[in-house]
Amino acid sequence: MKMKKRVLCVYDGPRRLWKDDMMLDSEFEVRMHLGDSGAYVTDLDVNTLKRADALLNATEEEKGPWAPDEAADIQQL
Repeated sequence: MKMKKRVLCVYDGPRRLWKDDMMLDSEFEVRMHLGDSGAYVTDLDVNTLKRADALLNATEEEKGPWAPDEAADIQQL
Protein backbone atom coordinates (compact mmCIF):
# COMPACT_ATOMS: atom_id res chain seq x y z
CA MET A 1 0.00 0.00 0.00
CA LYS A 2 1.45 3.33 -1.07
CA MET A 3 0.13 6.50 0.56
CA LYS A 4 0.29 10.04 -0.79
CA LYS A 5 0.40 12.87 1.70
CA ARG A 6 -0.46 16.53 1.25
CA VAL A 7 0.22 19.12 3.93
CA LEU A 8 -1.80 22.29 3.55
CA CYS A 9 -0.55 25.42 5.34
CA VAL A 10 -2.51 28.57 4.55
CA TYR A 11 -1.05 31.93 5.58
CA ASP A 12 -2.52 35.43 5.57
CA GLY A 13 0.69 37.45 5.76
CA PRO A 14 2.49 36.31 8.92
CA ARG A 15 -0.70 34.77 10.31
CA ARG A 16 -1.18 31.03 9.81
CA LEU A 17 -4.86 30.39 9.18
CA TRP A 18 -4.80 26.62 8.78
CA LYS A 19 -2.60 23.55 8.82
CA ASP A 20 -3.95 20.18 7.76
CA ASP A 21 -2.48 16.81 6.77
CA MET A 22 -4.34 14.76 4.20
CA MET A 23 -3.45 11.23 3.15
CA LEU A 24 -4.82 9.03 0.39
CA ASP A 25 -3.97 5.52 -0.68
CA SER A 26 -2.64 5.77 -4.24
CA GLU A 27 -4.84 2.79 -5.16
CA PHE A 28 -7.89 5.04 -4.81
CA GLU A 29 -6.55 8.23 -6.40
CA VAL A 30 -8.30 9.67 -9.41
CA ARG A 31 -6.04 11.21 -12.05
CA MET A 32 -7.34 13.89 -14.39
CA HIS A 33 -5.17 14.43 -17.45
CA LEU A 34 -4.15 17.95 -18.45
CA GLY A 35 -4.25 18.16 -22.21
CA ASP A 36 -2.23 15.86 -24.46
CA SER A 37 1.06 16.14 -22.58
CA GLY A 38 0.74 13.24 -20.15
CA ALA A 39 0.66 15.59 -17.16
CA TYR A 40 -2.09 14.99 -14.65
CA VAL A 41 -3.58 16.33 -11.44
CA THR A 42 -5.10 14.12 -8.75
CA ASP A 43 -8.40 14.58 -6.98
CA LEU A 44 -6.46 15.07 -3.72
CA ASP A 45 -4.58 17.99 -5.31
CA VAL A 46 -7.83 19.55 -6.53
CA ASN A 47 -9.45 19.24 -3.11
CA THR A 48 -6.35 20.69 -1.43
CA LEU A 49 -6.53 23.77 -3.66
CA LYS A 50 -10.27 24.17 -3.07
CA ARG A 51 -9.72 24.15 0.69
CA ALA A 52 -6.93 26.73 0.45
CA ASP A 53 -9.09 28.96 -1.76
CA ALA A 54 -12.00 28.77 0.69
CA LEU A 55 -9.75 29.73 3.61
CA LEU A 56 -8.16 32.65 1.79
CA ASN A 57 -11.55 34.02 0.71
CA ALA A 58 -12.97 33.91 4.25
CA THR A 59 -14.09 37.13 5.90
CA GLU A 60 -12.22 38.56 8.90
CA GLU A 61 -15.07 37.38 11.12
CA GLU A 62 -14.77 33.82 9.78
CA LYS A 63 -10.98 33.87 10.26
CA GLY A 64 -11.43 34.82 13.89
CA PRO A 65 -9.07 36.70 16.22
CA TRP A 66 -5.35 36.27 15.97
CA ALA A 67 -4.11 34.50 19.10
CA PRO A 68 -0.97 36.08 20.65
CA ASP A 69 0.87 32.73 20.80
CA GLU A 70 0.85 32.62 16.98
CA ALA A 71 3.04 35.75 16.93
CA ALA A 72 5.58 34.04 19.23
CA ASP A 73 5.67 30.99 16.93
CA ILE A 74 6.47 33.19 13.92
CA GLN A 75 9.28 35.03 15.74
CA GLN A 76 10.95 31.71 16.53
CA LEU A 77 11.28 30.93 12.81
